Amino acid sequence: MVKTSNSSDNKIYVLDTNVLLHEPESIYKFEEHAIFIPLRVLEELDSHKRGQNDTARNARQAHRYLDEALSGADIDQLGKGIRLSSGGQLIFQTFEKDRQAIADNEIIEVTKHLCEENKAHDLSVVLVTKDINMRIKACVQGIVSEDYRNDQVANVGDETLFGGQIEITDSMWETPDVDIKIDREDSPDVGTIITYRITAPWVGNWPINTHIYSDSSANKNFRGILRSLDGNTALIEMLPDFENQYHCWGIQARNKEQNYALSILTDPEIDFVTIAGDAGTGKTLLTLAAALQLIYEDKFYDEIIVTRATVPMGEDIGFLPGEEEAKIEPWMGAITDALETLSASSEGNDFERKSGVEFLKNRVKIKSSSFMRGRSFSDKFFLIDEAQNLTAAQMHGLISRAGPGTKVVAIGNLKQIDTPYLSASTSGFSFAIDRMRNWEHYAHITLKSVERSRLADYVAANFSD
Repeated sequence: MVKTSNSSDNKIYVLDTNVLLHEPESIYKFEEHAIFIPLRVLEELDSHKRGQNDTARNARQAHRYLDEALSGADIDQLGKGIRLSSGGQLIFQTFEKDRQAIADNEIIEVTKHLCEENKAHDLSVVLVTKDINMRIKACVQGIVSEDYRNDQVANVGDETLFGGQIEITDSMWETPDVDIKIDREDSPDVGTIITYRITAPWVGNWPINTHIYSDSSANKNFRGILRSLDGNTALIEMLPDFENQYHCWGIQARNKEQNYALSILTDPEIDFVTIAGDAGTGKTLLTLAAALQLIYEDKFYDEIIVTRATVPMGEDIGFLPGEEEAKIEPWMGAITDALETLSASSEGNDFERKSGVEFLKNRVKIKSSSFMRGRSFSDKFFLIDEAQNLTAAQMHGLISRAGPGTKVVAIGNLKQIDTPYLSASTSGFSFAIDRMRNWEHYAHITLKSVERSRLADYVAANFSD
């Protein structure tokens, strides 16, 4: 029998290999509960440790954590468990079980053995795996099985993540206790800045830099950004009008969400921006338009660095020849399409359009996310495309490349995740949106309206589950 602390709520969590490969630190994420590592898991980790990809690196890191835990342990006490810094116990399989051809079946058999061994002591055993089929097989055999949830964003199912905006309705404006003060400040750089200081009981815990809007009869086309919150008093700064008055590299907003997106993309006080939305909502085009404006016109940044996870939607096309940029270029079709749109007016001839594209490409550098470790980008506009296909660790690794004067923008569509074992709640994109919320130099917006074509609009409305 496995011994744990005296609490009747304690459990034994049997970790599958994919949990350790997904997050090597997972052995420390189960608080006071016991972690059980089957021998087959150690063998599978060993088979994955060679190479330079993330899976190999995570396998090696998992080995280091396990070795560190073992370094001060008494070999004779391994069956009883090793005390971890998190308060739990780390237990290795010390009993023999028949070898199975399929690793999943062997791990399930080990878990079943633990269940039977601890049944009389009212100690529950849970198999933790990111493999859905393995969870099904375990359930069929009467074993409790769960997904690894430590890196999941709470209350995120099918794209229900915070959209980055809050509406003030007619009834909210008409609340008796509402107090509104309007200030105007002239700035030589951006003109007149209008701010609303609103004291109201409904202000609540609004995240900083949220898009606050109202289409009510009393305050039509109210478009602002929450700059600060002090109790029930919100300081809301009115946004520049990119729908009618201003533009970025010839591109104007077509709705309030796009107006907000262009505002935060061009705001020098916002260092990190995330933009979510369906295909055709304008994520890439708006981001590149703002980047070109900031580089060529405003001289804020030196160049655009673009990267993305190279995860195919269908069958992989195989080996790609050339240097780093040549290998990654086929994955950057969306960037090239957007640059062609932004390069020249429709009246220009083929030569002018091609020259325009080449002119813009001079300031766009395509980099592979696989070679980002140790790099630092200063005074750059750093675009992370298809961010929904990144894990939390990968997203952290890319964002941390930002040096002084660099703006990072991550764009993605949580309905188009192609990476195995990732979902809307475990994607690094969702993780970043959730963890960065309320930082004064971060802003997020979810674009809702498809602006690509009537066909794309219809598909977005009718092809979703």
